[in-house]
Amino acid sequence: MSLPFAVPSSAQDARPETSPASRVPELRSNAKEPSADRVFGGKEAAKGAWPFQVALLTTEWLDDSAQSQPNAQFCGGSLIAPNWVLTAAHCLYDFGEAIPAETVTVLSEATNLAEGKRLKVAEVFVHEGYDPSTLNNDIGLLRLADAATAPTIAMTAADMQDGDATVIGWGMMDDGSFPNNLMEASIKLFPNAACNSGIKEIYARDIGLILRDYAWRMRYSDAAINDAVQTMAATMGDPLTGNMLCAGEADGARDACNGDSGGPLFTMVDGKPVQVGIVSWGEGPIDADAACGHANAYGIYTRLANYKDWVADKMK
Repeated sequence: MSLPFAVPSSAQDARPETSPASRVPELRSNAKEPSADRVFGGKEAAKGAWPFQVALLTTEWLDDSAQSQPNAQFCGGSLIAPNWVLTAAHCLYDFGEAIPAETVTVLSEATNLAEGKRLKVAEVFVHEGYDPSTLNNDIGLLRLADAATAPTIAMTAADMQDGDATVIGWGMMDDGSFPNNLMEASIKLFPNAACNSGIKEIYARDIGLILRDYAWRMRYSDAAINDAVQTMAATMGDPLTGNMLCAGEADGARDACNGDSGGPLFTMVDGKPVQVGIVSWGEGPIDADAACGHANAYGIYTRLANYKDWVADKMK
């Protein structure tokens, strides 16, 4: 399932005026109707299957009708305590700072976005080290004004490096539509080296496309351009930091995408879900319609094991 996530770019300002997540309600309202019950190889979640999942809604897009909720959804999150929602920092960051609490509403107990309970937010926390240009430290918290009644999800105490995982959300599907029903996809955890390698291949290809587009003006030969691309590719830094986690499928068939940001990536331990990551970002070729669902690119998640202390400190 392609879950938008925000996509970092070397050209992106370090303090952007608006969050990439803030455009999701606009994308939803302009999207075509769903034509398939799948999210990049995912499937529709059973009603009540993952009760800890919540949706973040743009308050100003809401009216008294539950039918206004689907178009207001812009990110996901997870209940980690009755009064606390875990999500991505980029979902809560706008104009260089944390968004006001009154601008976001949490929707709980909703497999379908036209159902559920609305919860007011009392306080918004964005990690102090969040970097919008790289999406490092992409983690945030919402303190709810009133306790949710839905079950919560446990956070991992271990740093997961491989194994099976599940990602869930209401993000954009592979046909460009946005579902009202919660979607789920089974994926795998990979070493960060897999993501770094795949994404750098995409960047190298993009550099080649850009250079060749202007080659006739600069009168460079194909050989010179190829040499330049190879040199830049060889000296390119890794896009993932140690605070990020790589997950997906090598063929890109199952992934997360726009609107899935902030939602949980979890594994099953003794039959119970344990959250290991937060949907953060993805990458795709410069000429692609979306930065998700691409072969060898995978999806990038916040590595939750690195933030147990930060979360505990904020929840004191």
